[in-house]
Amino acid sequence: MVLARLRLISVVLLVAAGCGGGGSVSQKDVQKQFEAIQSLAAEGALVADGAADGRTTDVFVRVHTGYLDQAARKVEGQLSSARASGAAERDRVRAARLASSVAGELARLGDDPGDRVRARRIEQQLQRDASAAERQAQ
Repeated sequence: MVLARLRLISVVLLVAAGCGGGGSVSQKDVQKQFEAIQSLAAEGALVADGAADGRTTDVFVRVHTGYLDQAARKVEGQLSSARASGAAERDRVRAARLASSVAGELARLGDDPGDRVRARRIEQQLQRDASAAERQAQ
């Protein structure tokens, strides 16, 4: 299970690296970033669910959310430093904001993984973020 999660993170980082940073991005590039954000948010929601139910250790939650947070911040940074035109620009800005939101939620979860009520709220927000990213990726 840990190996599968590490593979997911690797894929997300590769997609994020494909977008580049500071240059021009196409609508397709932005859609790929939404897909990466969706994956990060969904994985984070699973970790938060485990924390809320007490099925995971605090150390696992802290470490795993750290990796996911780092990946989300990388996506955010690349999107924030890139530029696009027309609808792609609007979507780039939305994706950057969503990546920032996901990163923030992941960081909050990692800060206090033992707070089950907070973990449940974070899980729900990450599920909403994953759904929003999935809609935008289509």
